[in-house]
Amino acid sequence: RAFAFPLLAAGYRVIGFDQPAHGISEGRLTGLPDFADVLSEVSWHHGRPEAIVAHSVGAAAAAFAMSRGLAFRRAVLISPPSDVVGYSRRFARWHWIPEPVRTSMQAAIEERYGVRWEDLEIRRVAPRLTADALVIHDRGDRVVPVRQGVRVASAWRGARLLLTEGLGHGRILRDPDVTRAAADFIAGRSSVASVAAAALPQPAPLY
Repeated sequence: RAFAFPLLAAGYRVIGFDQPAHGISEGRLTGLPDFADVLSEVSWHHGRPEAIVAHSVGAAAAAFAMSRGLAFRRAVLISPPSDVVGYSRRFARWHWIPEPVRTSMQAAIEERYGVRWEDLEIRRVAPRLTADALVIHDRGDRVVPVRQGVRVASAWRGARLLLTEGLGHGRILRDPDVTRAAADFIAGRSSVASVAAAALPQPAPLY
């Protein structure tokens, strides 16, 4: 929600929605390919949006949708996982899910959607994507380690990488410097997200 206000101030119309089985949307079962399909449908309905802001697994879904033809000029990916399988293993450990159960879950999802999890990883699809990208990741993110954001930015041709401190995986979505940096990048006013860079102890690496 916090990203809407600076984007509106920059003159954009902002579209926000809850993915299936999230927020107030219906459903109890969903997966990353569903996220990509719904994103494509929403984009088609509203007439090819210019840019997207996506967080965590939503960023992986956005990249997957773009690899299948969904076009954006610019993409802001916040805390993106470069390794979906690794993310699922961490999720399993958090919830005390044994590895054989996690492996069966992965196999069932792959069979249901007809896609391998490896094919959903941003670092695999990024080299063929043409949108300008800004990756924002917190150094202390415990859900998706910062090294994954670095890998995404490295794999995405011309991507910029902005690193933050002390925001973790969730607070990064409410930080004013982050939201302004995203809006500036989308508006083409700052290709290096200089607004947020000033708040960092070191300049953000540029890829």
